[in-house]
Amino acid sequence: MKRLWKNRGGFTLVEIIVTFTLTAIFMSSAAMVLSTFMRSHTVASAVATEQDVASIVMDTVTSNLSAARWWEGVFKDANFNPEGETAPSAGEKECMLLDKDGAGNSVIWYVDGESGNVVKMYRQETDGQGYLAMDYFIQPEAGAEPTAKWTKSHWQLGTGVYQNCDIKTFKVSRIKDTSGGDTSCLSITLTMRNKIAGDDHTFTMKRAIDCFNLAESNIKEL
Repeated sequence: MKRLWKNRGGFTLVEIIVTFTLTAIFMSSAAMVLSTFMRSHTVASAVATEQDVASIVMDTVTSNLSAARWWEGVFKDANFNPEGETAPSAGEKECMLLDKDGAGNSVIWYVDGESGNVVKMYRQETDGQGYLAMDYFIQPEAGAEPTAKWTKSHWQLGTGVYQNCDIKTFKVSRIKDTSGGDTSCLSITLTMRNKIAGDDHTFTMKRAIDCFNLAESNIKEL
């Protein structure tokens, strides 16, 4: 019996320590690989979301601007000043106006192709988030007081559409025909940022459209 007991094997303290150390190293390496994979997956998913949201916003922009009409003098109404809004100057009243805000993003004034209302399209920033916004300006009804002001209705895509994304830049410019012909085409550039992916990851979408209700002379770029 004593001989059998002496022949029974076991682990020494050193062997146990080495085993736990190797296990910890393997687990740490596996965790690092998994963390890198999860980060890469998160960024890829965030970039895909940026593309989807950019497509929705771009479709909204292009569908509105492509059907836009020229102003036909509607801003000659001295009462156009809803909520303190400043109308473009007299020399800019007969066109689609491409202006810029203080950050270099575009501000577009035009007449809606369906309703005939004056529209201001721009990038609005709320709590550090950039959104596409449109203000619709509506003339007083027939028979209203001579001093009746225009009214303003604000519109923007719901925050749920953006899915943690926001508009970083929104720029619209006129495409000039270098051959000297007439063109009413616009170039639209939209850059989206997903907060989950971080500031280093953005998606830029570009699109060219033809404003079929406008002539080149109806588009003014400041």
